[in-house]
Amino acid sequence: MNGPADTAAPRGHRRLAVVAGRGEYPLRVVEAALAQGAEVYVAALAGAADPSDYAAYDVAEYRLGQLGRFLDEIKRRGIGEIVMIGGLPRPSFGALAPELSTLKYLPHFARAFQGGDDHLLRGVVSFFEGQGLRVLGPADLAPDLVAPAGALGRHRPTAGARAAIATGFELLAALSPFDIGQAAIVADHRIVAVEAAEGTDAMIERIGALVEAGRLKLGKGDGVLVKAPKLGQDLRVDMPAIGPDTVTRAAAAGLAGIAVRAGSVLVGDRARLATLADASGLFVEGVA
Repeated sequence: MNGPADTAAPRGHRRLAVVAGRGEYPLRVVEAALAQGAEVYVAALAGAADPSDYAAYDVAEYRLGQLGRFLDEIKRRGIGEIVMIGGLPRPSFGALAPELSTLKYLPHFARAFQGGDDHLLRGVVSFFEGQGLRVLGPADLAPDLVAPAGALGRHRPTAGARAAIATGFELLAALSPFDIGQAAIVADHRIVAVEAAEGTDAMIERIGALVEAGRLKLGKGDGVLVKAPKLGQDLRVDMPAIGPDTVTRAAAAGLAGIAVRAGSVLVGDRARLATLADASGLFVEGVA
């Protein structure tokens, strides 16, 4: 099979497929690509994306087991690039329910499922590249969605918070080989939570419950959420993200702020996030 294209098509002639999961980011990427003059075909993943959110665009809904049908369609359209963006619960291999056109691809995905999320996503990327498609990341089309270096609002971390941030990033780097979470909470000079399969928001709520129950004390200006990709993580298909809900939950849990790795975490509408952080009394900062 052919490898991925060496160069992208000229901006005005770009034909792009956006595989959309849940959340706001797929739509933002679609809008950014269209604004650049690309022809965009949206594949809304059943059970994750709502096709009605893309009613104004060229959209179709696909199950994971309809991969063959999807490939046939994008080849018919002459599409050469693909973006995969948005949340999607990890499926089980046995639940794919493949159509006949998809059966020939199952051996590749059987191998991809034999590992953690990074291993699975690398398998997905290698599959699409093996089909001659160029895999793009959200930052390639919508760089404004990615966290810049520095604070997004008027609040800044204290010296103690900066020490906690450094500890958190060191922890996430050390955990990278184990392919678990992308976030942690540091408070009272110690690690109090590490993200696992439950996700960042559920981790924050767990800490909030501990605080409410009196099992964890957070001093003023203490408690920092850190979020960063794992070392070597393919940011084209698995860029960590925060959003308004993250800020709201962090404030409700009594945290002092949020630190993310600049250039490697999606933050969406920066101005909106800064306004919410200011209103909540939290800092949100991109750390280089």
